[in-house]
Amino acid sequence: MKQLTIYRILSFILVPVAFFIALIDIFVLLMGLSGNPAMLFIAFVMACLVIYVFTSLRFLLNGIGNQRQCSHSLRDWIKVNAYGTLFIAGMFFLNSSGVFFLGDLQLQQMLTDVMEQQPELSGQISMETMVSMFKTVAVIMFIVSITAIIHVQISFRLLRKYAYLFGQ
Repeated sequence: MKQLTIYRILSFILVPVAFFIALIDIFVLLMGLSGNPAMLFIAFVMACLVIYVFTSLRFLLNGIGNQRQCSHSLRDWIKVNAYGTLFIAGMFFLNSSGVFFLGDLQLQQMLTDVMEQQPELSGQISMETMVSMFKTVAVIMFIVSITAIIHVQISFRLLRKYAYLFGQ
């Protein structure tokens, strides 16, 4: 029962994240289709997270919550996109952890290098603001990654526990 409550809370935390990532994914997909094919892989992985969140939410609300039969394809969609979600959550985790272990001096040097490559930004945003924004994004990415990884683990357990909802 406790596991189901945690799953429910994590699901509703991930829904706004999935909406936000879906918006970003649209722009990434457009960049990929407009001549940058490397962006298509990123768009695919981001779409996995979005699809996973909404299919697992459907399983939670319709299957577990209302004890309705679910299609086999829903279980397959959840499982396949869970692996893509684990991949992107792992990348979020590694990137945010890297920022945490970077010293302020190294982070400022890295951001200075980035700002030199984009001269239009150099006069508009102070270095302290950039460092603060970078650390804030790293914290958000860390929280999202941990939430997604735990959600996928619980999801696989619940798929086994409620296997009877998927029929014969």
